[in-house]
Amino acid sequence: MADHYNHYPLKHFAATVADCMGLTLPEPYAPPISWASSILKERLGGTADRVVLYHADAVGLYIWQKYPYLFAPVCKHTSLTLPFCSTVASFTPVAHASMYTGMDPNGHGIHTYTRPRLTCSTLFDELLKAGKRPCILATNDSTFEHIFAGRDMDYFKASCAAEIQEKALELIASDKYDVISIHTFDYDDASHHFGPESKQALNALALEAEGFHLLAEALEQFRGQHRILMTYSPDHGQHSTNSADAEEVKVDTVDLSGFVGLHGSKMIEDMNIMHFFGTI
Repeated sequence: MADHYNHYPLKHFAATVADCMGLTLPEPYAPPISWASSILKERLGGTADRVVLYHADAVGLYIWQKYPYLFAPVCKHTSLTLPFCSTVASFTPVAHASMYTGMDPNGHGIHTYTRPRLTCSTLFDELLKAGKRPCILATNDSTFEHIFAGRDMDYFKASCAAEIQEKALELIASDKYDVISIHTFDYDDASHHFGPESKQALNALALEAEGFHLLAEALEQFRGQHRILMTYSPDHGQHSTNSADAEEVKVDTVDLSGFVGLHGSKMIEDMNIMHFFGTI
């Protein structure tokens, strides 16, 4: 397990994806990680005209380090990894707001587990301005449903990763959307209830990784027709605790009593994550 914070703040994600599409995001977006986007554009043979962003929630870097074989379905379709550092606090709304606005929490205004609709510019807004067609696919009552609400784009909801996978395959086959943003919670949920390294959590992780593999396989049908960028991009990690400690933790209106896996801290387990990038 790393004993230091990863180099790249999560706020660089939006501009890096946009740069791969040939779009320059305005200030105050953090700039792209240009060496990485240059490599990806070289592998694409130009700029991406189709992008699939797969957000498996709460998968920390140390999980990849300890169980790399579970990520084989992801590694099969990706060729570049970027070590990102999540946000303070390391909660889903805070992290995804930074990921899609290119700003720190002081810029976008979400500091803890609250889910207001963002009124500042997001990657989705910039894509729409550029004439692109983005959509969001997430679980019911997802953070994505709340903080990115109100844009002139399509929103799709499902109850679990299996349903999300089925719908994602349908959206890919339609060839209608330039950017598909997907958010799954199965690993996060299992980790909270059983622990980040529990049998239940690692099984959920494996299923999400296999889901990413199936989406990548579906995208292969468009090889030569589109230049496709895909990412496996968690928002934060999660650390183990015990139920006695967890009973004392409350986050706004979210009751975390009894959880044996938590996040929201500055711990390395919560902060360090790895993103995987692939091209077709």
